[in-house]
Amino acid sequence: MNPATMLSFATKTAAALLLAGCLVPAGAALASGSSGASSSDAAIHSSLPASTAVYGLRQAAVPSSLQSFTETIVSELSKQDSFQDWKNAGISYAPLGPGTHSWLVTVSRDGKPVGYLILTSTDDGNYMLSEYGREDAMPFNAQALREQLKERGILRPGSKLAAGANVEARYFTLLPVWEITQPGKSTIYLHAITGEELPMPTGREKAPLGGLASRKGLHLTSTMLPKQQRTSDPYDNLLWLQSPKLSLTGSQDLLQAMRNGRSSLVFTSPGRNADFGAPFVVNGLHAWQVAGTGKETLYAATGPNGTRFLPASELMARGEFRSLNVSYL
Repeated sequence: MNPATMLSFATKTAAALLLAGCLVPAGAALASGSSGASSSDAAIHSSLPASTAVYGLRQAAVPSSLQSFTETIVSELSKQDSFQDWKNAGISYAPLGPGTHSWLVTVSRDGKPVGYLILTSTDDGNYMLSEYGREDAMPFNAQALREQLKERGILRPGSKLAAGANVEARYFTLLPVWEITQPGKSTIYLHAITGEELPMPTGREKAPLGGLASRKGLHLTSTMLPKQQRTSDPYDNLLWLQSPKLSLTGSQDLLQAMRNGRSSLVFTSPGRNADFGAPFVVNGLHAWQVAGTGKETLYAATGPNGTRFLPASELMARGEFRSLNVSYL
């Protein structure tokens, strides 16, 4: 097992011993604004002001189609109890480099971030919802980045980056990362939520498979979230390693698996966990639908009590699920 691919929590002795034979675990907020405002790129070129959460110099115009899609998603989510603070919130945008292939959208109330969306452009010029979540799952955290840069000697006194160093926010499928380049040195990739160093992401800067695309008549039709989730860390209860891989061929199978008993699920991608920040617990679902189509698009909730939502079709295509029975915790 390559230590560079492991998350810090994987260093727990019991977990490492049990997982060694079968798994390879892995390892911004903007100021609130109006939905029509331009915003700076989330790239760092020279300095890191302590008061700024996502840094950048380059301006980028926000397409009207992106704004419209964003406002629809925010409006639908704000009807949910766990997203009530999204009502009448400010919306701001930052492209995730290079270019404007993906966007980080920050939802803010009273100048403080309360959630986010990441949207990715599609080949037909549309946009797709890559992921979304509440404040606790906010990617591209400034303070975590600063600490990582300090530890590595890249951030100098006075919040100045080392000569020639550059930090850029990027998004790969299921994986927000900080890309850190320095002259004459290998590029460093840090998970933009956990802060863990990752191997180089490969070929996944595309919209999610079967994710939610911008369409008229879009609604959040149902939710399935835990009333009380006692863990969001699969290493807190390793019994899932002994449960069989679930056979899931589509959305209905995943819905049924979540409804069975008192089980949450663990997503894992053996041999590729580092590519997705896995393993992690899936503890709920959001179902989206375009009016009149009857077809649902599912987003899987992960994190404490469901704070980060990822396209379920992407998870089913790139990994496997096992049962985690929370009654044992």
